[in-house]
Amino acid sequence: MSTKKRSPRRFGSALTVLVMVAGVAVSVLQPFYGLDATGNIMLGTVAAALATWIFRPAGGTFIIGAAIIFLGGTLAGMPMADLAGGFSSPALWLLIPAMFIGAALMKTGLGKRMVYAFFKRLNLTYPRILFGWFVTSILFALITPSATVRFLIATPIAVSVADACCLPRGSRGRSLIIISAWLLNIFPATAWMHGSLYGPVFSAFLPDGAMRAMATEQTWFIVMAPWLFFSVVFIIALYFVLKPEQPLAITKDQLSQMYLDLGPMSKAERGCLITTIFIFAAFFLLLILGVLSAKDISTSINWDTVAFFGMILSFVHIFEVAGITAWLSPFLAALMKPIAVSPLLFVLALYGICVLIRFLDVTQGWISSAILAMAAPMLFADFGIHPLIPVMVFVCASNLFFFRYQQPWITQVESVCGEGGWNPRHLAKASILYAVLAAVFLVFNRFYWQIVGIL
Repeated sequence: MSTKKRSPRRFGSALTVLVMVAGVAVSVLQPFYGLDATGNIMLGTVAAALATWIFRPAGGTFIIGAAIIFLGGTLAGMPMADLAGGFSSPALWLLIPAMFIGAALMKTGLGKRMVYAFFKRLNLTYPRILFGWFVTSILFALITPSATVRFLIATPIAVSVADACCLPRGSRGRSLIIISAWLLNIFPATAWMHGSLYGPVFSAFLPDGAMRAMATEQTWFIVMAPWLFFSVVFIIALYFVLKPEQPLAITKDQLSQMYLDLGPMSKAERGCLITTIFIFAAFFLLLILGVLSAKDISTSINWDTVAFFGMILSFVHIFEVAGITAWLSPFLAALMKPIAVSPLLFVLALYGICVLIRFLDVTQGWISSAILAMAAPMLFADFGIHPLIPVMVFVCASNLFFFRYQQPWITQVESVCGEGGWNPRHLAKASILYAVLAAVFLVFNRFYWQIVGIL
């Protein structure tokens, strides 16, 4: 058994070494015509860094890949300001205060109390539970854009509700409650720019200047608002796909007792609640007074995640300075132009491309999206495709969850739910349902965007 466990790790380590050797060879031999020495070195360096991020040998951290890029960039003679440009992005520094608040909600138990306080007011049925996840996810999204924090609060509660309802392990009813708690803490909040990390990060992938200026909060909401509708449609479809075998057997009194079992609000919970309210009040006051603007938001948590996002946010600038963007442009144009002649063909074909890439890009599509986003100026200039339209496709592809290696969120949920979690067969059905509905969703959006003037 130990051999089986080690084999994937050895395979990943071997691939990492192979790609890193290839990256070093590119940096030294500089085989690509059209790229100067700096471009070849940075191309090889980025390839080596991506290998450590994708295969994670020996459980390595994202910081290793960041260190490789800094080392390669320094050897190539690139200024540190260009290499670390992503670390000054407002998108990165928005991540951190929100994650601090989310961590406090989890540690103190305040998040759990908030969910139980809402559910104890309902006579629970399956549709009401699904509605409850929808409402509470939006409330949490107003506090933290981290979907991870939100579903790590909600899914253990979903297990408790399933246990209280005496739903057997492996049953469709149990899986429905837990899967919906997970996914409804991801999908709806995508509708507004700071409801999830997709907004600030994916918009930062767009080339600086006109393209990024088009990705305003108002435009993001206009383009992405259908995610609210999609969330409702998906969860209704999931209900019929995983139609429970038995009705729920839980009363308001039982839910009230579960809330009472939490005990009185602790000092830590009160402190977290007061601090959160104070932070938001102070933040909005500073915005109203003009002391702060959106670009002034900054703070941090989880430095490995910060290093990863900081570096991929730097990719756009690094590629531009090193000449890689200009070198890649003909290849991206050759890939995009044949499918961009029709908006409907474009979104479906790009979605298909991204789905295929997601079997290789295990960083939830962040890296491939950063590269493909470089085609945004050409798509807008030649075909009038708004830069947020490919971003919508990237989001759809990032949410795919066919396999665990594609979607680290699956492992996180299973770790907190334990043996009382979902049935893997039911999760597989949900993954297929999502992939199909996402394609239908993009077809719907093509006509919606035309109506609202985006196309």
